[in-house]
Amino acid sequence: MVNPNPFVLQTYKSAICFITCWIVLLLGAEFEFTTWGIVSGFLWVTGGVGGIYGIRNAGLAISVGTWSSVTVLISFAWGIFFFDEEVQSIAGTSIGVVFLLLGFVGMAYFSSAGEDYRDEEALTEPLLESSDEEACTLRDNEACTSDEGLMNLVQTETNVVKGSLIEFEVEEQQTIIANPKEKVGLEYEKKLLGLLGAVLDGVLGGSNLIPMKLAPTIYQGLDYTISFAIGAAIATLTGWILYFLVSSCKEESFAAGYQALPSLHLRKIWMQGTVSGTLWSIGNVSQILSVTLLGESIGMSIIQSQMIISGLLGIVLFKEIKDMKTIIFWVASAVVTFTGIVFLSHKF
Repeated sequence: MVNPNPFVLQTYKSAICFITCWIVLLLGAEFEFTTWGIVSGFLWVTGGVGGIYGIRNAGLAISVGTWSSVTVLISFAWGIFFFDEEVQSIAGTSIGVVFLLLGFVGMAYFSSAGEDYRDEEALTEPLLESSDEEACTLRDNEACTSDEGLMNLVQTETNVVKGSLIEFEVEEQQTIIANPKEKVGLEYEKKLLGLLGAVLDGVLGGSNLIPMKLAPTIYQGLDYTISFAIGAAIATLTGWILYFLVSSCKEESFAAGYQALPSLHLRKIWMQGTVSGTLWSIGNVSQILSVTLLGESIGMSIIQSQMIISGLLGIVLFKEIKDMKTIIFWVASAVVTFTGIVFLSHKF
């Protein structure tokens, strides 16, 4: 099973974003580049790495719910308080945002219910399997050639099996069995760090199109797609250079630093990376148009309803939630989110 570095996954997204951005020229956009795109690129790449790190450590449901909620708050603050975007009613728009947040929190909570249940099952499972085959992997394989040898391996501290002396200490056996409380503590710390990564993604994700709003009008809208993609490519390349320099300093050698770089796993995940990057690129174009036409506060907030789609895929396709009661509560939260979207659409 491949376990790629978060920056590797972000690299796939950035690469596909750069490759596909030129398609907007066929849609009537003109090639216009602004350095504000580089700022957007750095914000997006940094946040993207944080988001992937969050998913890997805190879980998909919690991470998506966290960064979606934070993104709504950040983009709403940018639009209303910094850009003075005109809406029919600030109070009404605020109510719509509250509906979105409540829906996001509900979907994240009920999506993670199944995940927490699986974690509890994992903690209750024996840490050492009782099967003969897996017990054999703890010691010399010769000790497992007979049932008598296996019993001696488990019950005594010094065993002689087929003339081979196998010695081990009781203290060594005890270290094999991890303390469940310590395991829970490590899992908690891991999820906390993942949650911080998701928050970082939400803050930067809610701000990555602010540079477009600051750029001259000629660079805004669909034309900004190319500037954004070039900026993402520059940011990703810069990240790899920094990664290489840090690794080289640690290894005290450029050659060793290069070898220490995370693998791209091209043979194993190139297709998944390409599909994910392509889907994101299509969504990015829609995101740029949404913010351009609806504004930062409403456009970016509505975009976060993507959580409804990811949740439905998790329930229908991946069977992540099996309890019908939990599914009903998740659907109710999705309805609340959709209500917020409708509310915002009437306040624009």
